[in-house]
Amino acid sequence: MPIPSEILAVARPKNTIVRKSGDRYLVVKRTCKRKDGRNIPVDLGTVGQIVNGVYVEKRKEPRPKTVDIKDYGEVKFCDIHTSGMLQELADVWDIEDAKRLLAIALLRAAYGDVRNRDLMMHYQTSFVSEMYPGLHLSENAVSGFLLEIGQGYSLVSEFMRNRAEKFASEQNIIIDGMLKDYNSQGGSLAEFSRKARKKGTMDINLLYAFSPERMEPIAAKPYAGNVLDKTAIGNFIHENGITNGMMILDKGFYSEDMLEDVDKTEGLSCMIPLKQNSTLIGRYGMDTPAAHLDGWEESPVLYKKVKMKNGKFLYSFRSPKDAYEQEVSYVQGAVKKGKYDEEKYEEKKKRFGLIVFKSKTDADPLKVYQGYAGRWDIEVFFNLYKNIIDRDTINVHGDYRTYATEFINFLTTIIAMRVKKTILKKELNKKYSFKQIFKYLSKYKKARLDKDAKWKTSTMPKYIEEMIMTLGI
Repeated sequence: MPIPSEILAVARPKNTIVRKSGDRYLVVKRTCKRKDGRNIPVDLGTVGQIVNGVYVEKRKEPRPKTVDIKDYGEVKFCDIHTSGMLQELADVWDIEDAKRLLAIALLRAAYGDVRNRDLMMHYQTSFVSEMYPGLHLSENAVSGFLLEIGQGYSLVSEFMRNRAEKFASEQNIIIDGMLKDYNSQGGSLAEFSRKARKKGTMDINLLYAFSPERMEPIAAKPYAGNVLDKTAIGNFIHENGITNGMMILDKGFYSEDMLEDVDKTEGLSCMIPLKQNSTLIGRYGMDTPAAHLDGWEESPVLYKKVKMKNGKFLYSFRSPKDAYEQEVSYVQGAVKKGKYDEEKYEEKKKRFGLIVFKSKTDADPLKVYQGYAGRWDIEVFFNLYKNIIDRDTINVHGDYRTYATEFINFLTTIIAMRVKKTILKKELNKKYSFKQIFKYLSKYKKARLDKDAKWKTSTMPKYIEEMIMTLGI
């Protein structure tokens, strides 16, 4: 198709021609070469284009593509809470792998539910690419990386054991589990839990060990969704090298085999509630606590402590407030269903508001109750995991990648809990939500005028500047 006359009429450099390429009109520099007594035209290359009726000259040397305005506030806030983590990772993995693990965890802590396909975008447009330059975070690269990390799971276990050793002096260790949606067709971890069949989705079961003293996770491991907590707990303790401290567990972890193993481990003890139908409660009169628990100020609590014949101890506690609420709830529910029974009521009445623990440890009852009440800390942690970090659904397939993804999520939760502690310490939570703070920090950017210039802080509203000063960014 001939070039339109109005295009050919546009002023352009001498010794050029116009050539159409798709929807563009390229201006090509041309010369002649003498061959066999004839002048043969020779193209020397494109020198410009005809755009909207005007000749536009092509730049002689194309500039490399760069990102010259980058997110800084939210990633820097998270980065200052990674103290010591890179070295912990580098103690196990190659330094380049350690940097990549930390960078992915950092991006997820700063931006929430970051899919693998979006990691490269967030990396290039944030200051993480300046903190940890040269990382390969394309979707394909990350997929291959997760596969490698998952296949080398012994290194993940080594990392967890190293971390557990650093927490060995902790007095209390809270261990709990969380079910997480996982409908992969390519892995053995996806199974129907006892809760999953109701909602029609499969799960994995995540176990976490948590330090209430430092308010951060110690170790973690995913199990198949149909593996009960009491089945997994023995493996979890052994694999993660938990050999010291008082483990505080919920009744779902109760296992005689696990308790026997704990008894054999000198520095490790366990505080776990007995089931309400345990014969030990009636045999030792643990349903009649009468001593007041001095030092517990939230609400009145009564307790009883007994040493059993085998040398172990029973601790029982009753909260009159909880007992009243449970009693009212039971009677109202039974009456409403038309199933109220006097004998059953009398049988259950002694157990309302009652919790009984069995342990090999001779401990102060106040410390025991404080430890168990501290289990709320891990509920707060799981809430952070699900609702703030947005990692409550797995978006990778296959066991290896799942192991690796959950390990990175573990690193992310360490950062997020440290961030949360700072927010609470600065009392910013009284005015802003977690997500609001990160939204404001997203306005804090760094920019440069060219690739060799120094990064400078962008202009921000004064209230954001004040927040940045408060958080020490």
